[in-house]
Amino acid sequence: MALLSPSHIASVAILVFLAFYVSKPSKANPRKFPLPPSPKPDPIVGHALQIPIAESWLKFLEWKKQLGNIIYLNAMGQHIIILNSYEVAHELLGRRAIYSDRPKLQMASELSGNSNAYFNLAYNDRWKRYRKLSHSVMHKSAMHKYWTNQADAASDLLRALLESPKDFYSHVRLMPGKAILSTVYGIHIESEEDEYIVMAEEFSALIAKWGLPGSALVNVFPLLGYIPSWFPGANFKRVANHLGQLARRLREQPFQHVKSKITSGVLEPSMTATLINETGGDDEYVSWVSGGMYIAGADTTASALATFMLMMTLHPRIQKKAQEEIDRVVGSNRLPTFKDRENLPYVECIIKEVLRWYPIAPLAVPHRLMEEDYYEGYWMPANSTVIPNVWAMSRDGTIYKDPEAFYPERFEDKAGNDLLDPRSYIFGFGRRTCVGMHFTDDSMYIVFAYILATFDISKLRDDNGVEVEPSVTFNAGLINRVNPWQCDIRPRSAQAVELIRSDHST
Repeated sequence: MALLSPSHIASVAILVFLAFYVSKPSKANPRKFPLPPSPKPDPIVGHALQIPIAESWLKFLEWKKQLGNIIYLNAMGQHIIILNSYEVAHELLGRRAIYSDRPKLQMASELSGNSNAYFNLAYNDRWKRYRKLSHSVMHKSAMHKYWTNQADAASDLLRALLESPKDFYSHVRLMPGKAILSTVYGIHIESEEDEYIVMAEEFSALIAKWGLPGSALVNVFPLLGYIPSWFPGANFKRVANHLGQLARRLREQPFQHVKSKITSGVLEPSMTATLINETGGDDEYVSWVSGGMYIAGADTTASALATFMLMMTLHPRIQKKAQEEIDRVVGSNRLPTFKDRENLPYVECIIKEVLRWYPIAPLAVPHRLMEEDYYEGYWMPANSTVIPNVWAMSRDGTIYKDPEAFYPERFEDKAGNDLLDPRSYIFGFGRRTCVGMHFTDDSMYIVFAYILATFDISKLRDDNGVEVEPSVTFNAGLINRVNPWQCDIRPRSAQAVELIRSDHST
């Protein structure tokens, strides 16, 4: 499916003319440098019909092989720059402040009333205040405060897998939400039917569909936002309104829960309570910051955890090697702890390879270039939407040998330690690096280690004892996730069952 269908093009002929007008050469670029390489554009609409909505990172990777690491696209007058290598993305997005803004995506921002959301916000004083507040509770040296919440959520997952292993996918989706809600708000949930989880799942599904630049025509032509919602073809406005209502509930309900606990004097420790205390009760900023951490955190961790479970299903050798490492370092009388992490290098390799093999956000979140720039002899126009193709970085054969293979050993020994850590690009770049990356990383470690210590995950077998290859499909969007598949999950031993049913130690 292309960015714009032919029927869309026909229905907005006037706007096409406008796009043609605004895409004419401007008076900028005084050095007369060329634009980056570009596929051959179509008349008037440029590359709009060439950019697929679904899995566009694969098309960008194909173009990389033809055109190089920097690609220029023009979609109906909108400048788009694709960065296909870590080196280029690190230099531009990581080191140059003028790339720190966000493009205005009408569906996920303006029309839904979410323009003040952390992940949408422009690079301005408000965003800097958000960043300062979130960093005060999410910096790396503060992570040990949240280990108990993360271990509790991982323990709940083990018990759920023991009791109903066939429902593992639902359990996997629930675990990160538990850890985030207890940490950010001091809210403890028990079921995937909990209101907070249901809302978050629906919101994530909508953002995955509508949060990409080309997902709606209004993202290309913001003027369409003025069309009334009853107008034929304006269903996008009703979707945006619903998205906004969901976002407000996700932000305000848990925040008011914390406020009511403070008023009653019965308060569970949480990031939100800490921020309220630190700011003297700045509800406006704290509610947006806390809501951003909650909304963004659960889905990313759930995606990585599902990928891990799938890889353990498909690669018993890797699973066994990690289990042997845990047995050797931890033993079988207790569960792994965060303090064991430095002595479990192969588990660490698996974390890296899970993130590399199936990137959580294959195009990260787009940046906006605030003023024109020059790089490697190319002109980068101001107001360009700049997209880091994280998928291409994860598939860079000059860095990762046989990149399509799931092979944690690539990160072993000294050579592996010097290999580019996927966390360098998976969590974003520069000032827009995900502030929750350390929390997500810790959550992955403890739940991966817990599962490896207590369960064997394998393919199902038919009545003749022959392994059945699972049917594996993926739900690609702003956040990637593997779809449900069938596998066999069994406790490794009676002692493992006892560990699962007993308390743990972090």
